[in-house]
Amino acid sequence: MSENKTTYIELKEKQNWALWKKVEHTKKRIREFLEFTSGKAYISFSGGLDSTVLLHIARQVEPNILAVFCNTTNEDPEIVKFVRTIDNVKVLFPKMKFKQVVETYGFPFVSKKVSRSIMELRNANPNSPNIRNLYLSGFNRKSQFVPSWKLAKKWYFLFDKEATKFDITSVCCDILKKEPMQRFKKETGMHPIVGTTADEGQDRELNYIKYGCNIYDNNPKSRPLSIWTNKDVWDYVKINNVSYCSLYDDVILEDGTIVKGEARTGCVACGMGCSLEEVNRFETLKLRNPKHYENIMKYTNNGVTFKEAFEHTFNTPEQYKTKDYIEATLKKGFETLKNDDIECLKETHIKLSLALKNKIVQNNYINLRKEFNHRDILYKILKKDIDYNLNYIIKDDNQKDNLNEKNLLDFMGVA
Repeated sequence: MSENKTTYIELKEKQNWALWKKVEHTKKRIREFLEFTSGKAYISFSGGLDSTVLLHIARQVEPNILAVFCNTTNEDPEIVKFVRTIDNVKVLFPKMKFKQVVETYGFPFVSKKVSRSIMELRNANPNSPNIRNLYLSGFNRKSQFVPSWKLAKKWYFLFDKEATKFDITSVCCDILKKEPMQRFKKETGMHPIVGTTADEGQDRELNYIKYGCNIYDNNPKSRPLSIWTNKDVWDYVKINNVSYCSLYDDVILEDGTIVKGEARTGCVACGMGCSLEEVNRFETLKLRNPKHYENIMKYTNNGVTFKEAFEHTFNTPEQYKTKDYIEATLKKGFETLKNDDIECLKETHIKLSLALKNKIVQNNYINLRKEFNHRDILYKILKKDIDYNLNYIIKDDNQKDNLNEKNLLDFMGVA
């Protein structure tokens, strides 16, 4: 159960409201959630700007409301310092420190999706071919091609244990943040009020449209800032003179170098998404807090330091970019499966290929184009038929070896 569902247009209208109206809306949603939970709610406080504004508003509604901060042990020292200035804050700690997570599970690099793929490929159960099949070919267990699950070729070297001696993990957040919060909820029966906004990304936007600010199901949660924008947050801070963490401010170093303030804060040594940043967070950390940076760079997994692993991951050695290496690694990835599982894997593709064969034999290319109207997907499917030696398509080995996208689609009559 949740409050009334909304629409995309209604969300955009609310995001254009005046700030005072958004503040009243936020207070109303907080009151409703406190009433629903009989007061058993807390502010999930990260020390970041959004949750700082949320706490400031919430304590106008309920002055004694508790703030809960999870010290993941991967926090920027400035965040920890700021949190200590706030009254009535409960600090939680994970059962493992970040350094131990790195040593045990690996480095949090690239993205949650890629790191999960790498982790599962490096540790795949040989009796379960579906995982390798999904990440390496893009085909799921129902023989459906799902390109969003296929691991990009540029990351193949990370699941190759000969090329990459360290592990990569996606479990950091589960261990360092989610588990302590879940444990707190279980012990207290309290429910979170969080400072997320719909403009932070498509997933949060769609989630707001589906559920609204307050969710009243078996896992109650309130997100009363959902309709706010980043500009709203900064306007509120300036108008109300709200104290916030110094990480958001520019810093001028002794040599005159200007270090830009953070747009958003998070786990200080998280390498997820940093490859997309113009100036990555580690470069900024090195300038702001060189001592803390050097300490993190010494963390190790399988004898490889954080610094070495970061360099290996984001400045990929040229030998791992070649077509020959990528093809050999892909082949090796499938060869690690047991022989009987290889046969199952082939069957997965053959089921799809037989359907294609019938269309090919009948020269029914119009229907073929309807099913696979994206050229890249069609090419990959047809090429996979050849890769699995379905010789009823092309019998000439020389022709098979010289195939590329254009002449394959020409051969099929669907170019």
